[in-house]
Amino acid sequence: MNAIQEERIRGFFITAAKELIRGEGIAVVSARNVAERAGYSYATLYNYFKDIRDLIFNCVEGFMEECREFVLGQIPADISGEALLTAKSRSYFNFFVQYPGIFDLFYHEKVNQIATANSRFEKISSFFDSLVESEWEVIKEQNGVKEETKAMAASFLKTALHGLLLLYLNKRIADEYGVVIKRVDELVRFAVRVR
Repeated sequence: MNAIQEERIRGFFITAAKELIRGEGIAVVSARNVAERAGYSYATLYNYFKDIRDLIFNCVEGFMEECREFVLGQIPADISGEALLTAKSRSYFNFFVQYPGIFDLFYHEKVNQIATANSRFEKISSFFDSLVESEWEVIKEQNGVKEETKAMAASFLKTALHGLLLLYLNKRIADEYGVVIKRVDELVRFAVRVR
């Protein structure tokens, strides 16, 4: 079998696992379920992935790319700084509202259940940072704040945004989506004004 065929079959398994995660959550992802959905025997899966965690982490990386494309696809081309940070934060929030199973995979699952020793699982915790890093640099320059202050504000926003997502997705906030998305804007405004 050549490399192109191998990559294609790997892709079938990844697509099948992503469909299961997106539709039913991580709990239903097993070698048997993924292989059945992909149209192969479960033993074949192990020819392409070390174990189910290796496959799941490949899904995580794929979902990160999907989220990145979603966020960037929602952004007007003519904004920068705080406006761009707000737009990206809103789009990021919206992505996980649309796909709560992916949020669970990223932020609820224990690392040892979704990653192997060779997986770069720190990608998950730094993912939001990677989406908004350049905006924070612009804001730092515009506001004349120190690097430590910028880092603290960025950390606050990331933590608060994920906390708000957690509360909203678990229905601990009774507010309508429109009210909650305004809170995202408020979090960004507050974080940007930290001195």
